Order: sequence, then C-alpha cells, then structure tokens
Amino acid sequence: MSPENPQKTKEMPKKGLPQNTIIKELEAKLQRDLTYSSGKILCSMCTNPHSFAKQIYQKYLEKNLGDPSLFPASAELEQETVAMLGSLLSNPQASGSIVSGGTEANIIALWAARNLAKKEQGEVIVPVSAHYSFDKASDLLNLKLVKVKLNSRFQMDVKAAEKAITSKTVAIVGVAGTTGLGVVDPIPELSEVASANNLYLHVDAAFGGFVLPFFKDLGYEPLDFDFSLPNVCSVTVDPHKMGLAPIPAGGILFRDASISEAISMKVPYLFGESKESTLLGTRSGASAVAVWALMKHL
Repeated sequence: MSPENPQKTKEMPKKGLPQNTIIKELEAKLQRDLTYSSGKILCSMCTNPHSFAKQIYQKYLEKNLGDPSLFPASAELEQETVAMLGSLLSNPQASGSIVSGGTEANIIALWAARNLAKKEQGEVIVPVSAHYSFDKASDLLNLKLVKVKLNSRFQMDVKAAEKAITSKTVAIVGVAGTTGLGVVDPIPELSEVASANNLYLHVDAAFGGFVLPFFKDLGYEPLDFDFSLPNVCSVTVDPHKMGLAPIPAGGILFRDASISEAISMKVPYLFGESKESTLLGTRSGASAVAVWALMKHL
C-alpha cells in the first residue's frame, strides 16, 4: 500500500481484522500527517501535549462530564480546574466549563450575552481580526456581527467600536492574541466603553490566555486583558493551545455564576438537580482531568 495513495475504506469489513493489521494500515494512511516530533509543524496555535497530560488523559478516557451523577469526582475536578484558570485570569471565583475549544467557548459567551440582553435582532461588535467562530456564533444565534476596522497597530479601533454601538448592540468582543498576528486588542479601553454603554464584554483569549499572564514574570510589560478589568464578563481560554493540554480542551469562564445561569438548562433524565451551561451534553472528563493535573504540575 503506497503512503501517497493508500486504499480508501468505503464500508465496514464483513469480518473483523486483526489488530496488528489495522495498526499497519493506520500507520500507512497517517504517514502524510506532520508530527510535532519532526519539527516541521509551524504556525499552529496548538502545541504538542505535555507527556504527563497525555498519560493522565489516556488513563481517564471513560470519564463523562455530561453525567455528574455517575462521575461526581470528575465534575468536581472540572470546577477545580475552572477555579485554577480563573486564578490565572484574576478571578478565582469565576464560573465556567471545560469545553471542546475556542469555537464552542465563543459561541457560549455570545449565547449568554444575547440571553441577558433580551434584544430583538441583536448586534455584536467585533474587530475584523476576530476568529471565524464568531461568524458561526452569529449564524447560530441570529445575531448580526458588526466588524470594525483596526488601528495602525492592527488592534481593534476603539473609536470605531464606540461609533458602531446602537440600541441593538448586545456585546463587544475584544481579542487577546489574534489568530494571524497574536495582537492584543486594547481591552482596558473596551472595558470603559462597555461600562459607559452597559454592554457585555467578552474577551477571546483562546490564543493568548496561557501566555499573557506570564509577561511580568518574563520581564515584559504586562497587558491587562482579563477579569482584573471590572467590565469583562467572560473570557475564552484554550489549554490545548499554549497550555500543553491534549485536544480537546477549551475553557469558557464567566465573571460569576449569574451570567452562566442565562444559558443554564435542566437535564430531566439525570439524577439530582443536574444543569448544563454548555453546548455539548457528553463531554470528555479526561480533558478536564488532564488540564487539572497539568496545572498542578507545571
């Protein structure tokens, strides 16, 4: 079987194949994928997971955060992980969840903002540099994205954002580490604009959330972008990007639980007072446990 043109599988075999045969086929099919160990992966926001995180993830694959009645300890570890992430982002009292990644986290944030605002045909102001997940969120949530220009430093133009506010605006989004350039928007100024107009402010720190908190320790000028700013309502942070965690491991953090209550749903078929504030029902407990272990270790 040529690695350049492996035979494609189109149906299940009538009889199960030996494991070693399947492994050989997988090795042949996956040869075209780049590997982190080769040193050839460049410009990816995700990183090679830490060996300890891989070990923990593999050990606890059966855990399901979507069923806390069966996995109560895993659910508790998720909340401890959220608390540690909150501490990293200047708010140990933060509410939130470990989710599949930045896309789900950003959708959840705008979902909460929309429900809290209770406006018809709501609008969300984002920079043109915002991640395409906001386009998905806009489509799913029936929100209009208002994309504003960047300044000469490729940051969101605050004056343009302020000018774009209307009676239909439900939220402003700032980015802490843009996908293309890693630029951090002027979040303190956006926080002031949000406060003056009583608007929800979400910060997409999927890329920068595990880098920016360490600027001061590394001798760089710290950048304010997180819950240290009084009007930041939610933050996206992705452990599977710069946090060395296995995929999938994203995070959505809210300033407090009252915000996540805006999207909370009861789960009638689970025991106890079970509620969810995520898009997914079944969620990997291994991801949360691996992030918990990694943050305790590093």
